[in-house]
Amino acid sequence: MKAINFILALLVSALIGLVVFEGGLRLIGMGPKKSLNEPHEKLGWFKKADETITRRTSEGFKVTYALNEHGMRDDEVSEAKPAGIFRVVCLGDSFTLGYTVEREDLFVDILENWWNTEGRKVEVLNIGTEGWSTDQQAAWLLEYGKTFQPDLVLVFPYENDIYWNAQREYYGTSKPVFGPKGELATATLEAPDDKGFLASTAIGNLFASKPTPDTFQPEGAQGPILKEWAPLLTSPPDFLAEAVAATGGAFQAMRQQADALGCALVVAPIPSHSAVDPAFGANKFAPRVLAGMSADKWSADRPVDIMLERAHAAGLRTLDSRTFLRERFTANGEDLYFNVDWHLNPAGNLAFAEFLHGNLNTLDVLPGTSQPVAAASLPKPEAKGGLPTWAYWFCGLWAFLGISFATFYREEENPALGFLKVGALLSVIFTIAIGGTGVLGMLPPLASQIALILVILVILGFVLYKLGDRVGTITELMAAFVGRGHWYLMPLVVVLLTVGSLLVVAASSPLVAPFIYTLF
Repeated sequence: MKAINFILALLVSALIGLVVFEGGLRLIGMGPKKSLNEPHEKLGWFKKADETITRRTSEGFKVTYALNEHGMRDDEVSEAKPAGIFRVVCLGDSFTLGYTVEREDLFVDILENWWNTEGRKVEVLNIGTEGWSTDQQAAWLLEYGKTFQPDLVLVFPYENDIYWNAQREYYGTSKPVFGPKGELATATLEAPDDKGFLASTAIGNLFASKPTPDTFQPEGAQGPILKEWAPLLTSPPDFLAEAVAATGGAFQAMRQQADALGCALVVAPIPSHSAVDPAFGANKFAPRVLAGMSADKWSADRPVDIMLERAHAAGLRTLDSRTFLRERFTANGEDLYFNVDWHLNPAGNLAFAEFLHGNLNTLDVLPGTSQPVAAASLPKPEAKGGLPTWAYWFCGLWAFLGISFATFYREEENPALGFLKVGALLSVIFTIAIGGTGVLGMLPPLASQIALILVILVILGFVLYKLGDRVGTITELMAAFVGRGHWYLMPLVVVLLTVGSLLVVAASSPLVAPFIYTLF
């Protein structure tokens, strides 16, 4: 019996270690990502029906994606088009999905609101799906266009679509590809392998093999860059010709299907941050993404030019928003994109919606209205007001802890002074947590994770240093519990010793105390 208890104690100890390791990985952002998408036999992947997910973006914004029964980030809609309704389908990737903004700030929903304000009776379906390239947007139109009966299809490609339009896999997941004449070059796609239980754990993801990014080293780069940025180069590599042809093929397939459905189709490429703000491209994008290539080796305008050229060759109407967005950025001096994440921010979504609203009217692709409204008079999304969430937490904790401290230590400490000390300590803790998160958010994801790991290791190393001889005592105590087979007490012992050790160090070192409290 003692042997069994001894083995159980070892197993419980190992399990606690794994649980702590799993929790630590999730804490630093290395946990498994909950996906909006699921495999699709014709599209590669599409969003899950009736799914709701909340994410925090790299720049600290919390976004909720609520998907309807058809997997759209939209209100509930019927497959059959309601009588008297003009239906618009928006095809695109994460920009169209609204990866970094709530729906009230997303250009798709802003447009729908404006059109209905004008009395046009328009229903807009948002098909935007993160990671999609133009070929997957064309494949959706072929597969579901007849079902949803659009009167107008708006296509919003992005610069990295061009490379992926020629690839049959996207980081290990099969996807469709079109030939240069619009023919579908892929049959039913292969279903992805079931990754099993380990794929749902941070530890499993840490040790799982990762798809190797497609990279190459162009002339003038200080290191390899992703192939998806090849369309930016003024001297394009040979492999880009196939990608450009496949992009044209996707547009050909869209035109053929639009003709069959009897609907209008307009292509409006979304320009990159660098195309709208050249200083961002020179100072941030090129050093971080293009391995320091000089300005004469690349152009932020080339991908949009390629998209427009291929769309024109396919006989499609196009809209070019670059001049409008540049003028808006110059006039207001307000960023239209997030600075770390490359998506449009709320101001950028609003500007893009204004561009589309004005220019789609000139193309005569929308139903008429008896109430034409100038863009300046259209309702704008309300600016977010109120305090940030952390401010409520700060005030609540300060009130609770300050009152508790003043109550229990009123004889040893002036209550007012104690209350202020608690506020000062909380201020330091929140500054470390919020400021540290902001600094880490400015780094690339991998560098951010490495920096956070190093910070935690430094803190824990200091804790071990301050514990000194106590480490030996803790080790002996743990060994005694294992040796006696007290496996049922191991979780309690570990928690008490861990929390107690951190609190002892915090109490003995005021300088490191805020960092330790931040870990809690």
